[in-house]
Amino acid sequence: MNLPSNFTRRAFLVAGLAAAAWIAAALAFGWRGIVDALARFGPGGFALVAGLSLVNYGLRYLRWEAFLRAVRIRVPRRTSFAVYFATYVMVITPGKLGEVFKAAILRDRCGTPLAKGLPVVLAERVYDFLAVLALAAVGLAAWDGPWHGLHIALAAGAGFAGLLLLVRQPALRRRLVERAAASRHLQGRAVALDEALAATSTLLAPGPGLVHLVVSTLAWFCECAGLWLVCRTLAPQVALTDAVFIYAAATLAGSVSFLPGGLGGTEAVLILLLGALQVAGPTAAAAAFIVRVATLWLAVLVGLAVFAAFRDEVVGPSADDPTLPGAISSD
Repeated sequence: MNLPSNFTRRAFLVAGLAAAAWIAAALAFGWRGIVDALARFGPGGFALVAGLSLVNYGLRYLRWEAFLRAVRIRVPRRTSFAVYFATYVMVITPGKLGEVFKAAILRDRCGTPLAKGLPVVLAERVYDFLAVLALAAVGLAAWDGPWHGLHIALAAGAGFAGLLLLVRQPALRRRLVERAAASRHLQGRAVALDEALAATSTLLAPGPGLVHLVVSTLAWFCECAGLWLVCRTLAPQVALTDAVFIYAAATLAGSVSFLPGGLGGTEAVLILLLGALQVAGPTAAAAAFIVRVATLWLAVLVGLAVFAAFRDEVVGPSADDPTLPGAISSD
């Protein structure tokens, strides 16, 4: 299994669009002000923010391992690590849908049925979305900017509870599995829907699901805290709760925009909401730039580094190779 043939071209296209967007921002807000803000923050601060992002990645990797165990997928730890982190390069696909590539790699590399691998990828997306939505609701309760007020946070919380109930519905789970199975990354690979639905139900069960949701929320809180660390230097008026709401809202906006990596949408919401707290335009743009480099683009670099270091684990012998030992449980 290799990366899609056109992935490198698309990755350069996304990087080019990102560069163009930041050049446009520099022209709009003033290059000098943005550069000055970046200089004030410095490399030491950036290292701390990047470290929080790495904690996010680590917590979500532990969740991935828990998912594999829950549906009885037995993959060597080295292979599991390589597959999980190498596919971080797919975060620049629209809605991160390219991450269904994980299921395809597990199938081709280890013989894991898509009926088990695909629900793991779906569960990741579901818990990430619920965790970010929960953080947005909590941050909104203390938000002093536009749309502030506890009543709006309560409404968001009610929506969160509704989504928890919704994902328990078999019809929705079937729709999610069918849509993911139709991804072009899985074309020509049959998915046993009934088995996939059973695995999805296991991963979304209320008991274990609460633990997965807590881990997911802690993971995404780390990136919210990263924005707050940036603001401590550049915009001290931004409180931790403000940063939680701003980052979570921007992440949600980037997801629903369905742009590659949320490109443009996430940055625009970050700058808009920081501006609502009287953060100057150049400072808000600099803060958004730091956070996006330390989250989105750091993830891409991690993915590329792991892919280069563990290439044989990701694109090694096919599961059809008679010398490859069995990798999954049959029960």
